[in-house]
Amino acid sequence: MKKLIIIKGDLASGKTTFSKILSRKYGISVFNKDILKEILGDEIGYSNREENLKLSRAAVEIMIHNLKDFIKLEKPIILESNFHKNELDKIFSIAEKEGYNVLVLNLIGDLNILYERFLKRIGNENRHHVHLTTTLDKKDEFISYVTRSRYDYDAKNIIEINAGDFSYQNDEIILDKIDLFINS
Repeated sequence: MKKLIIIKGDLASGKTTFSKILSRKYGISVFNKDILKEILGDEIGYSNREENLKLSRAAVEIMIHNLKDFIKLEKPIILESNFHKNELDKIFSIAEKEGYNVLVLNLIGDLNILYERFLKRIGNENRHHVHLTTTLDKKDEFISYVTRSRYDYDAKNIIEINAGDFSYQNDEIILDKIDLFINS
């Protein structure tokens, strides 16, 4: 079953949680950028924002490298991150070359709601330190970053999901569309 689900979207939209829900539901392996970044941060360390951003880029490159190897097994996979256009272009190219069907789940939400959710996350003492070296705690910077991350890309099969609340994680219409993709 050559299926690739890409979960992308806004910061604080619930991407990682949703990827884990879908992974359990379908028995599909998932690669989460944040988990890889946490491992890199613990092992390599960082001392400033630029080094932290390098960890993010390295985590995505590891995901893409693993995708190339994993795809040889012809098994379904989920990739989750706030992907940038150039990263998605690489992933789409690999999937097309290998004959994988791709479904993109794009989680977006009201910027005020996401900003408040983001602030709660960075204020959480249990949040991994690698996610806390950001200047996005200022609302205008958060909105600017998220807005810049909402770009056009060439995806044939996409579901736009309103992540203003987390009801989408149990929304039967959305889950039916994902079921249809997985089972077709």
